[in-house]
Order: sequence, then structure tokens, then C-alpha cells
Amino acid sequence: MAIDGHARVRNTDVIPEAAVVEPGTRGRHLVDVAVVVPNYSRPSPMAIRRDNGVINEVFAPSTPEEFAVRDASEGSFGSCVQLEVVIGNDDRVRVLPPQIDENPWRQICALRITAATGGQFVGTGWFVGPNVVATAGHCVYLQDEGGWATEITVIPGKDGDDEPFGRTTSQSFGSVRGWVSERSRDFDYGVILLDSPLGAEVGNFGVEAQLDSELRGAIARVSGYPADRDQAAHQYFHERPLVDVNATRLMYQIDTFGGQSGSPIWRQSEGRPAVAIGIHTAGGATANSGTRISEPVLDNLIAWNSGE
Repeated sequence: MAIDGHARVRNTDVIPEAAVVEPGTRGRHLVDVAVVVPNYSRPSPMAIRRDNGVINEVFAPSTPEEFAVRDASEGSFGSCVQLEVVIGNDDRVRVLPPQIDENPWRQICALRITAATGGQFVGTGWFVGPNVVATAGHCVYLQDEGGWATEITVIPGKDGDDEPFGRTTSQSFGSVRGWVSERSRDFDYGVILLDSPLGAEVGNFGVEAQLDSELRGAIARVSGYPADRDQAAHQYFHERPLVDVNATRLMYQIDTFGGQSGSPIWRQSEGRPAVAIGIHTAGGATANSGTRISEPVLDNLIAWNSGE
């Protein structure tokens, strides 16, 4: 009997007993309310690094001040530098007004996380319902910082000092047993549960559990609040095709950095609304990756939206 890594847990719960995994294969939808995003044009490289006189087209922060904010990944995996990376040219582009006031950008939130140890971290989340913000599991449960966060401040559409939709702070979180108890990257997802329905003002992403055939080679988009840019105070965006998919992960060469943990991975066909297909969580030398919105993940998002 397999352990159900998708068994829901909250920061107020006792970890549940083992349960049988019920696999599923069909594509499904949660919500589909977001509107079409403005057209995106790939920017030219934003920085170059010189190593021993050799020019490399890759972004690498060089001053200590740029690391003054700590990515939530550090609370579970150590230094963020190798966890979320720019691959090749740094093609990230900042989301500027008036776009930041539109969907889906305003539905993407800067997170300010206080760990149980008192450590301060940054991350990214996004609305899936009026009171529910999806994010990485390691943003709500920091394995090496005492476990559950004590509080997280959610700031939708943050643009420097401008917070057009305000902010709210929560002490209620959810994740799954596969992350909380087993520390498995395959189950690295969670939610922030809000007392106020801030998502009713900014809207929420559509979410789908799509089939392998729909995902392979599809253009995917990621936007969030990287710690190497402006102290994670501005939102940065990039898109590239998915390079691989499996039952639990999406792999891509989209440029990211620490602080973007928890960002939405979404698709946007012409004339169709934005549809989230994953949650950005990790990186590597040749590809970054995120938790796939599979049927069990979708089921949990539905349950959390229903107050379960």
C-alpha cells in the first residue's frame, strides 16, 4: 500500500495516517476566469558577466546587497544560488505599470515569510480563489527553519513601494504529507489561507490538470519576485517551451532566481485566458522545474477552496 503523498495537512493538524494513492489520468479544470494577458516581446540580454576576461551571457549578482533578502528555498535546501537559475541569456523582463494592474499580473503576489526560527524569507504566490493563494510547499513549511511558517504577508501586484491592492497577513497554511513528512520535491506545493477575500478583488488564475500530450513542447510562462532584482520588490517574467514532463514535474529553461519559488507556471493560447499548469519550485544547471498540476494537486486545490 503506497503512502499518499498528496494527503492534505494544515499547520494546525496532526499528520494523518497513510492512505492509498488513487491515480488518475484525465485532464480537468478548476476555474477559468482570468483574462488574456498583454502581448509579450522577448527582451534582449539584460546583463553580461566577465570571468577572467571571458564574457559569458549570464546574469550573476555581484554585490552582497543583492542577496540581502533570502529566498524561501534556503529554509529547506540551503543557498538559493544553485536552486533557481538564469540559463544562457537573462531574458527576464520586469512587469511595469499599467500591466501590473491587469490580469494575471495582479493575481501574482510577493510573499514576506516569517519562519518558526524568526528568519525572514521571500517567495511568490498566486490566487486560485478569493481566500486561497497557491505557492511552493517550501514557502509555507520550511524544513530547516522549524517547519511551518508563523506568518506570511501576501502582497498582490507589488511594484516597488506601490502596493495597489494592499496586503494581508495570514497564519493559516496548508500543504501535503509528501512535502511536510517526506520532504519530497514531487510534492512541493502548498497554500496560504486568508481571512479576507482579497482574491475577489484581483481575480484568480484558471487551473488545469492537462494531459502529457497537451504539455510537451508547450510555451510556458513564469512570473514572480526574484531576490536578485530590487530586493524582490518588482515582478519579473519570462517564457520558453517546456522541455520535459513527468507525472509530478514540469521542466523548462525559463529564467528564474531565488524569490520566485511558488510562482505560477501557466499557458496562454491566443484568444484564451491564462491557465496555470504548475508551481515553480526548483532549478539546475540546464533546466528549472516546478510541481505539475496533476489530478491529485487539482483535487487538493479544489478542497482548499471549499474550506476543507
